[in-house]
Amino acid sequence: MKFYITTLGEFDIKVDGQSILRDSNRMYRIYRLFEYFLTFRNKKLLPETIIDSLLSDSESEDPKNMLRTQIFRLRKIINSLVPKGEHSERYLNLNFSNGYYCLEIGENTIIDIDVFESLIKKGDKEREYDIESAIENYHNAISLYKGLYLSDNAYEVWLVPTRNYYQRLYLKTLYKFIDLLKRNEENERTVNLCEESLLIEPFEENIHIELMEALLKIGQNKSA
Repeated sequence: MKFYITTLGEFDIKVDGQSILRDSNRMYRIYRLFEYFLTFRNKKLLPETIIDSLLSDSESEDPKNMLRTQIFRLRKIINSLVPKGEHSERYLNLNFSNGYYCLEIGENTIIDIDVFESLIKKGDKEREYDIESAIENYHNAISLYKGLYLSDNAYEVWLVPTRNYYQRLYLKTLYKFIDLLKRNEENERTVNLCEESLLIEPFEENIHIELMEALLKIGQNKSA
């Protein structure tokens, strides 16, 4: 069994296509903490850094104790998700060592952003000598992007650099994908791609331009 974590759009953890997260308002702070650790996965984080990012507006007189309590609850949730008889290290392991917290990702956990970047790298390598394979890799990468990184967590300052990074990477890949489709004169496919992309990035002017050019090429002047 593998965990599949989606972050490009809404956050979720799925097994065999089914969400395994509990839907509860009481879980908001814990899931927010998990999203924070996930964003900085495999990195050592000081408790003070986490508190500054997540608990700076808290009225608690002891934010360190509050953080420890939330991490205790998060660990319990992670352990409850792991199949009986399996080691949590193979999935997700939130440890504390030498004053640092760190979320380690095991081999049985797949994160969409890792797959997203891997497919783009493959496409970039192949685009000069194998256009069809590059198109397939770009297509698979673009299909993973369902919206802004952790879009359900709209106003967190700590999310901005990561969110902007994946948005830029998506748009950059989209235009490389469109360029290859234009080389192959796949204009109808370009139209479909642009229309789907505009549902995610409706204010991106260049997508509108590419859409109009493709519509003109297939004779849909009125639509253009």
